[in-house]
Amino acid sequence: MNEHAFSAVFVSLRTAEDGEALPLGAATAAAALVQANLVRLGDMKVLAAGVDEPRDVLADRILASSPDVVGFSLYCWNSTASKKLAARLRAACPRLLLIAGGPDAERLVAVAEAGDESASVFDAVFLGEAEESLVAWVRDSAKDGGDNPRARGRAGGQANPPDFLRGKPASPATLASPWLTGLLEPRKGGQVAWELTRGCPFRCAYCYEGRGSAGIRRLPDERLERELALFVERGVGEIFVLDPTFNVQSGRALALLRRFAEKGGDIAWNFEIRAELLDRPQAEAFASMPCSLQIGLQSVRPEVLAAINRGMDRKKFAAKVGLLNAAGAVFGLDLIYGLPGDTLAGFKESLDYALSLAPNHLDIFPLAVLPGTELAERREALGLVADEEPPYLLKRHASFEEADMASAASLARACGLFYSAGRAVPWFLSVLRPLRMAPSAFLAGFAEFAGSRAIGARSAGHAAVERLQVEYLSQAYRARGKDRWLAAALDLVRYYGAWSRAFAEGERSRVRLSHPLHDVESPGFLEIERYRPREAPKPCEVEIGPGKDGVFARIAHSHA
Repeated sequence: MNEHAFSAVFVSLRTAEDGEALPLGAATAAAALVQANLVRLGDMKVLAAGVDEPRDVLADRILASSPDVVGFSLYCWNSTASKKLAARLRAACPRLLLIAGGPDAERLVAVAEAGDESASVFDAVFLGEAEESLVAWVRDSAKDGGDNPRARGRAGGQANPPDFLRGKPASPATLASPWLTGLLEPRKGGQVAWELTRGCPFRCAYCYEGRGSAGIRRLPDERLERELALFVERGVGEIFVLDPTFNVQSGRALALLRRFAEKGGDIAWNFEIRAELLDRPQAEAFASMPCSLQIGLQSVRPEVLAAINRGMDRKKFAAKVGLLNAAGAVFGLDLIYGLPGDTLAGFKESLDYALSLAPNHLDIFPLAVLPGTELAERREALGLVADEEPPYLLKRHASFEEADMASAASLARACGLFYSAGRAVPWFLSVLRPLRMAPSAFLAGFAEFAGSRAIGARSAGHAAVERLQVEYLSQAYRARGKDRWLAAALDLVRYYGAWSRAFAEGERSRVRLSHPLHDVESPGFLEIERYRPREAPKPCEVEIGPGKDGVFARIAHSHA
């Protein structure tokens, strides 16, 4: 294998939740080899395939290219399947150079140290940022004529561990763009994962991002300008900005938002931000764009946050999120249950606080003790019992037993269905107020009420979820003697549910309201207990649907 004379396939196995997002990690590593003149562009392929696709089929697709090198991007959701695919390739073609990198490559270090030979399927494993170490390793292989000495060793019954190479953070100016080199082709209406910076100044114990890379390194503005122009030209529909904290540099974040708004066309944007770093200009800039924000809250308990190198001031956090609500920006919050030192009661406290801020959605995850993170290194000292295999989920610790994990998971599912999938943000706190119930207690009751019906409702779409919401609210109001406000509560659910379907799916609905449409639409109606009709309520049927100027709602029939 001589320089310029070998071919490679870089593989990234994705889940259904990944949609059609293109494999940026694999393509960035591949672009480094093209830029270093170690492989021709036409001889480098980046394969994105489903993690559940049959291994034999995938192996045949890869081998059809007659590659000399096959690389794998390892994540917690695909590393097991990737290793099995690599083993299939190794059996079919012992001469292949098989390499791996990505976040879950850290796991292979422990596997090799434990004497497990499964890591030996790879010739080299790249840890951290791989561009420079990958180029050096492949260049050395090319100088050796592409010979794979491990292939001879395997023939003799040996299974040597791979070369582990930990790369150093590269200068952003030296990094090749997989978009501008043509390795990735953005598609009209498709999704794109976009990297604007590298590094993270925070050191969250459960995360990889802040390890081994101090500070923030910006990719060159000229490169970003050209990439954005390419995305717009190709008609990209949605961009996921991968920066772990987009607004860590407030001035640059604001300048980028203004540039995206000016030049981004109709692209929808997704950003991860820190609430503590928000200011009013940022909030207004986010609200002026078609974008969604994700904010890591994780917990509200100081001792829990301290154990994972985080902190928060509840009043300040709420005030910052209030800027988003005031500006009309779309945002979601993240919570993690099972964090060191947390309890089920503490998780419920965090859940109640998160929902009090009226996020557009709330994403709740069990703790994953990921290899290579600080938590993984401290797991014994912290008493964390977690799965040894991907996705490394926590089973228990002293203050969060397995039964607590199951209860938290049930609450997470109930919140995901009733609140997030149920699009309850406009009315959730309003309908809870007469019940005098904490959100966590309300959702625990919903979890028990919904049972197995929840799965069918979620797969059937929002209208089916709404029927569950109406049924459960009716039961809860009657059980607590709040019948007098039930009709108003259900009007809110039905009105805003139909409005959301008109906006999101372009659906036209006809709903029956117990109160006049102009009352239900008024902000004062959200204060159910204080609402006093000007006249005796008259039921009406309302048509709600998409119109030229947005969603419309009009009376279709009024009942005397």
